[in-house]
Amino acid sequence: MNIVFVGGGSFRTLPIVRAVLSERNILQGGSIRLVDFNLKRVENVSRFIMKCPEFADSGCTVEWTDKIERALPGADMVSVSFPVGSPKVCRLSELACQKYGFFGSDQLSLSGAFRSITGGIILHNIARMMEKYCPQAWLVDFSNPVAVYSALVNNHTKIKALGICAGFANYCWDLARLLFDRDECCNEFKVAAAGVNHCSLLVRGTYRGEDIYKLLDRKINVAGWEPCRISSASPNDEKYIRYGLLKLAEMRRRFGTMLFSAEVDGLQTVFFGEEPLPPIAVGVELDQELAKLAATRKHEQIEFDSCLEKQLDDSFWAKSPQEAPHFAANPQDVTVPIIRALSGVSSEWIVASLPNNGAIAGFKDRTVLEYSLYLDKDGVHPDAELVIPDYFHGLVSALASHQTLLADAIATLDPKLFASALFAYPIGRDNRTTKALWRELLEIHEQEIPEVFNKTKDYF
Repeated sequence: MNIVFVGGGSFRTLPIVRAVLSERNILQGGSIRLVDFNLKRVENVSRFIMKCPEFADSGCTVEWTDKIERALPGADMVSVSFPVGSPKVCRLSELACQKYGFFGSDQLSLSGAFRSITGGIILHNIARMMEKYCPQAWLVDFSNPVAVYSALVNNHTKIKALGICAGFANYCWDLARLLFDRDECCNEFKVAAAGVNHCSLLVRGTYRGEDIYKLLDRKINVAGWEPCRISSASPNDEKYIRYGLLKLAEMRRRFGTMLFSAEVDGLQTVFFGEEPLPPIAVGVELDQELAKLAATRKHEQIEFDSCLEKQLDDSFWAKSPQEAPHFAANPQDVTVPIIRALSGVSSEWIVASLPNNGAIAGFKDRTVLEYSLYLDKDGVHPDAELVIPDYFHGLVSALASHQTLLADAIATLDPKLFASALFAYPIGRDNRTTKALWRELLEIHEQEIPEVFNKTKDYF
């Protein structure tokens, strides 16, 4: 295989590549091509790939560039992973949502809707270049909002695309925390999910042949039940995780179903109006927070780069993803089974966002949804009998239509269609407060989106 990693200077790249290289037959005679605007950073990741033990005798080459058109010819898969929008605009966008009583994020939220324009223009251009240089290749997108970008590429170009999410692995943690009081990843679950990214329902599942919901009911219906201690996360992240676990349990008790994994923006569409977490920093505190984040990222990069000149022994390369997240092989990243599947080595069970095409009953074919499927070299094979319960069908349908329309608006640079996509968002729909938030978000994102979208305000 020839695999292109756009955003190849990311800390995600080395762990993915190491996991793939550990299976010798996937990249034999192929290439790893890394693309990043930061040429020094992507060069260092490339050098680490060639230094890791799995690369020896791998039979593949490593290339790096800051020009995507140089990397695309002959590619079999293009993996896209990069941050969308500047840190300040993203944080201001989330703060604006908070001010008006909404939860802001980079995915299933109104701030995610505006952010989708910034990244969508880039994704659309990448797909257009793929049509020219590698028309048979798959585009695999990890940048949020993944569902919007999957709809954008699949519905508006000739390229096949999958929108993928860390939720693919998060549920292995969430279910282990709920069922076994263990703050660790368990790979023995087999689940089917259907819905929209960050708000997909767990349709069914088993653990060692036992029904997950039956196991869960025995656990969470005991008087005094509380989620386990989250020792693997920072104190701030622990608040999010604990909130998510409590809400998953509440959903099961109340509705008889629950979300596939505990992303907060998805849960907030179900439990809109709650304020589970402390307010985000504002004013001077915001500038200090952004400076701290930048300093942390710079420090991590310096530490990462410094290892290039060191003699790294077997114990270094054998560390787990928890011990060395930037260096350790990470087979849990959903990109790894996708590469295995597209290479023809195996058929893989994954969850991804893409147009429905009959996978989930009651939705248009072009509507972007997230669902369980088998992936192999011949393409996508959705799981059978994926049905959304009637009482969640309206919510899921509106969210999916919202994200599909966002993609249409980006592809056509149509501000009126973008306004219609905002109207389709079902939470706090089209009232004065929501329209005030739309206007503020438009001002915040004004410098990072095409000028034509400033006309959106003329349509609400």
